[in-house]
Amino acid sequence: MLEAVKKGFYMGLGLLLVTKERAESLIDDLVKKGEISQKEGEEFVKELTKKSEEAQQEFQKKIETVVTQAIQKLDLPTKTDLEEIIRRLENIERQLEGSKKDTVK
Repeated sequence: MLEAVKKGFYMGLGLLLVTKERAESLIDDLVKKGEISQKEGEEFVKELTKKSEEAQQEFQKKIETVVTQAIQKLDLPTKTDLEEIIRRLENIERQLEGSKKDTVK
């Protein structure tokens, strides 16, 4: 019975859309109806929460990969590129300030 409930949860609700609170509520209903035991319900909520977190982390990694690839395809400067440009500009500004002081003397 629990396996059928698990499959229904995973397929019907989707791992990323189920909140822990909603899962607990649904499991509590099944426990009250006697369809699963309290222990099975608690274990299922833990398993569901873990799988949901794993799916969220995997989704985040995929998004980061897609964004990184898009930036590379668009040939946009990265944060590191911009920091290097800023560093170089600051060096140029210091050199110009130094040359101004030399010409004023």
